[in-house]
Amino acid sequence: MKKIQTPILKILPLLFLLFACSHSSQAETAHDPIKQADSLFKVKLYTQSFDLYHQLFLEKKFSQATLLKMAFIQEGLGHLSQSLYYLNLYYQASGDKQALSKVNEVAKKNNLEGYESDQIEPLYTLLKDNYSTLVGAFATCAIFCLSIFVYQQKRNGQKLVGLAFLLLFFLGLLFVVLNFSSPPTKGIITTAPVYLMKGPSSGASVAAIVDEGHRLEIKGHEDVWLKVTWKKEEVFIKKNQILPITLN
Repeated sequence: MKKIQTPILKILPLLFLLFACSHSSQAETAHDPIKQADSLFKVKLYTQSFDLYHQLFLEKKFSQATLLKMAFIQEGLGHLSQSLYYLNLYYQASGDKQALSKVNEVAKKNNLEGYESDQIEPLYTLLKDNYSTLVGAFATCAIFCLSIFVYQQKRNGQKLVGLAFLLLFFLGLLFVVLNFSSPPTKGIITTAPVYLMKGPSSGASVAAIVDEGHRLEIKGHEDVWLKVTWKKEEVFIKKNQILPITLN
């Protein structure tokens, strides 16, 4: 009997340890919404995983991968505007040029307005990624030029026109980086049909009737209305009909 019992007695603690680790891992996944959402996504329970991802998104607890998965899920569900919304957010967070190409491809296929300016989006991304470096470099160059300009004028009484223009050049570059490194805020229409009004009122004249998916530049707001640009014309749309593309 001893020869039979001894191996069993030795393996029981190991089995208990494996069970405890497995139970602990399952409990950890159950209490971690991100891991739980990822697990649901892996087994293709997309609707359930999206609900968790969306809750995390509202709580500002998301990653670039989360945004990409949300865009993928919405595309699979046939929700055009929602898919474009999350794909735009993903590009804003990552600067991934493939995402930008995908956005433009979908926009062109569905004849959507507001995506023509994407040609300058990489420039905004470049400015954002190198913001501190560019500000430091242009500020240093401007200070250096100013110092030499003042020194030479005090010493020789000379007005160095070329140096003055160089100073203005670096100050101009600094102004551009400080004020235009972020693209204008845009939003995607999420319902259809949507009435774009010529004024911030339901009684105003209708400027256009459009479908979902169009991307508009947001210029300002008045009460429940947002002032946006539609085909170079300033019009108004209700706030609950458009999702601003911003990670803030």
